[in-house]
Amino acid sequence: MCKNRVKELREARHLSQKSLSESTNISQQQISKIECGDSCLTRDNIIVLADFFEVSTDYLLGRSNCRKTIEQAIEMLNRFLKYDDFVQIYAMLGEKGQRLLRYIADMLIGLGIG
Repeated sequence: MCKNRVKELREARHLSQKSLSESTNISQQQISKIECGDSCLTRDNIIVLADFFEVSTDYLLGRSNCRKTIEQAIEMLNRFLKYDDFVQIYAMLGEKGQRLLRYIADMLIGLGIG
């Protein structure tokens, strides 16, 4: 399973095996072997690749479908908590109000106001 995840993550970033190798200091041959299933990930490679792709080690190993670690998820949640009031107001608007608000937001972004 891990071979599919490494290749999937690499291709999603439009990276060649060579560029991934250069970015992670894992040999291109090793990356190729991992992706082909000819070699398993070492502990060090798991950590390096998980950090590089910003995914959990369990995701990388195919043990979970959750890409983020708990710490990453908490950090993201904390970043968005400051918008909670706005999100609640947006949710109270009907579909028409939400469309209007999105239109206004798009206009402001188009004007460079942000």
